[in-house]
Amino acid sequence: MRLGNFYRPLSMFLASLILLVVFVSVPLHAVEPTPSKAIYNTFTDEEEMAMGRKAAEETDKQMVLLDSTLLTAYVNNLGRKVAQASRRPEIQYSFKIVNTDTVNAFSLPGGFIYVHRGLLDFVTSESELAGVLAHEVGHIVAYHSMNDVARRYWLDQGMYQLKKAGALDNQEMVDMMQKYGGPILLFADRKFSREEESEADMLGMYNAIRAGYDPQGLVSALARLSKFTGNPTLVEGLLMNHPLPGERVAALRAELEQNPPPTGLEKDSLAFRAAKMQLKTLPRPPAPRKQP
Repeated sequence: MRLGNFYRPLSMFLASLILLVVFVSVPLHAVEPTPSKAIYNTFTDEEEMAMGRKAAEETDKQMVLLDSTLLTAYVNNLGRKVAQASRRPEIQYSFKIVNTDTVNAFSLPGGFIYVHRGLLDFVTSESELAGVLAHEVGHIVAYHSMNDVARRYWLDQGMYQLKKAGALDNQEMVDMMQKYGGPILLFADRKFSREEESEADMLGMYNAIRAGYDPQGLVSALARLSKFTGNPTLVEGLLMNHPLPGERVAALRAELEQNPPPTGLEKDSLAFRAAKMQLKTLPRPPAPRKQP
């Protein structure tokens, strides 16, 4: 064999490898995340919706819901419009308003989403509200809660098998249960991870765009929230591993610079203004319930 013939394919291989390394090293433009169900999450959509429905029934008992047919219908119409533009439009989404002044929203598995009345007071445009609702839809699209349920379920199963085999005594099993929790979560109190919040932001932004809303709505809501929270050092200490609103704003703005949205997207509406006026006519929320 001639050495030239031997080195030619070797040199071509090395050149291709160098090009591959170069392309991998060059930062590519970010695109909408394409979340998929975790391999260990074997729950069907029907099982997820059934679990979410049960969690919603318990949540409704623990929280005071706003008694306003018009406002609830408005939030449902807007939320479902955004949800239908998401990566999981087949889920039957439901939106309820919690009658409290706090600025918050949370999602349960299976499409059950709760908006605090304080958030409706806080947002200044329909695109802001649409962005926040789209963010909560993003958590459901990405199976964040259900992946967590599946992890805990298989952990419980594993501990049960260890206990059955005599590898764990009763106290060890109790201690591990207290540390890791069981398969049934208090979804309303669950804190999503840094990666989950960032993924929901991106999914929410693209959800809003497909629904016809200006993505700057979500950006502006988070930007004002970063000022609304007050002392950033205190917030960082409380949130631990969660990204601060300022960090999330920077990430969304960078994404929009790399992938500019279409022009002419909706920013506000008469329906939103009417909802804000209706909100002002209602009695103030009841005082928070004292913890036992």
